[in-house]
Amino acid sequence: MKKEISICWLRRDLRLEDHTALYHALKGPHPVLLLFIFDTNILSKLPVKDARVTFIYNTIKELNA
Repeated sequence: MKKEISICWLRRDLRLEDHTALYHALKGPHPVLLLFIFDTNILSKLPVKDARVTFIYNTIKELNA
């Protein structure tokens, strides 16, 4: 039997406190899967040690812990 889930795509940042789609997904009846994609089209244009990328990477690590 397939299990239903809600997917919330975090497109450009990791705002969790004021994210309307996430709020509605969490109010729903299904477990929520947060999805964030590191877009290589964006990343390839940034410096190697970009603070924004480091912040996103560290936040995702914390969310997975």
